Amino acid sequence: MINLLHRYILKELLISIGISFGFFVLLLILGNAFKDLAEMLTAGKLGFQLFCQLILLLIPAVSIYAIPLAVLSGTLIAFGRLSSDSEITAMKSVGVSLYQIAAPVFFIAFMGMLISAVVTLQLGPKSIVTYKSLIGKAITENPLGFIQEKKFIKDFPGYIIYLNERVDSKLKDFWIWELDEQNHVEVFLRSESGQLTYDSQSNAIILNLENGSVERRSISNNNTISVDSPKILYFESMPIELPLSNIFWGNISKPLKYKNMTFAQLMAERKRILVEEAKTGEGFSVKRGQLQLYIQQNLSQAYSIIAMGIIAIPLAIRVGRKESYVNAMIALLVALLYHLLFIYMSWFDGIPGVRSDLLIWLPNIIFQSLGLWLFAKAVNR
Repeated sequence: MINLLHRYILKELLISIGISFGFFVLLLILGNAFKDLAEMLTAGKLGFQLFCQLILLLIPAVSIYAIPLAVLSGTLIAFGRLSSDSEITAMKSVGVSLYQIAAPVFFIAFMGMLISAVVTLQLGPKSIVTYKSLIGKAITENPLGFIQEKKFIKDFPGYIIYLNERVDSKLKDFWIWELDEQNHVEVFLRSESGQLTYDSQSNAIILNLENGSVERRSISNNNTISVDSPKILYFESMPIELPLSNIFWGNISKPLKYKNMTFAQLMAERKRILVEEAKTGEGFSVKRGQLQLYIQQNLSQAYSIIAMGIIAIPLAIRVGRKESYVNAMIALLVALLYHLLFIYMSWFDGIPGVRSDLLIWLPNIIFQSLGLWLFAKAVNR
């Protein structure tokens, strides 16, 4: 009988958690890089196959946040329906304890924790690096597709580019504004034609302008260009370097950031820092503190799935609503409170004498303790 009930509850949980996971993955992708990728697709910078591949590569990155939300909301939805239909009461009446009823949740939460840890520290970093390299490769292989006619291009920091006409590979009537740090126009260039090439050594697009003029601007005098202006200089040829390293996907030749490192790479970096500390005689260095905080943040987020699963069961039984949107709103509220507390704990980073890498576990301790207390009350009801 117990096995039959477990299969029934497990089925309910897997359906609700699966739907919730798909919803949150879609929501997080739409809220992050989908707009940029869609614009690049419509502008001809990406092919449809590469676009789909990049979307798939985003799934491991957003799954870090989607898995805890899915387990929390899925458990609330499944147990909320069971409670509202009095099925949990019926199970208890035949001698099945709440611990036995909740066993499938604990199993799913444990598996979700393991999957989340692997995704966070292994698959996620690899997908991010592959994502960046594919976009960089697409741009370097087709730099011409990056410049669209009759559209203001603001992808390159410090420049605004406008191309009036393009005939096959020939680019005509370039307008370029060079900006200062306050985004004020410093230099205005206009040329009759231009050509695009890619320089692999500098990782930059080279824009070779031909037959144009240059005018230096000032904040007080930023009017339109005039052919009679004494500040205008004319040129037959002028190259402009547009570095790709400053665009949002970055330069993969730079040293990897922590978020792009796998667990093995993070451990190797920690070993390197320990060697440095031994040479300099330094104790617990700032670098090691930052690295260990990042590792503990990821492990803590993975473990939060168990805390979310424990707190979801008594909340669902207490609320007892079968409406999915009500349980989803409760899940988002609980997740928001956890996230705010998680962020607050990270503020202690860098304070002397405070181990912020250990303090980051406090949200899990609080939520799990609250969940166990509510669970114990639900058992005794």
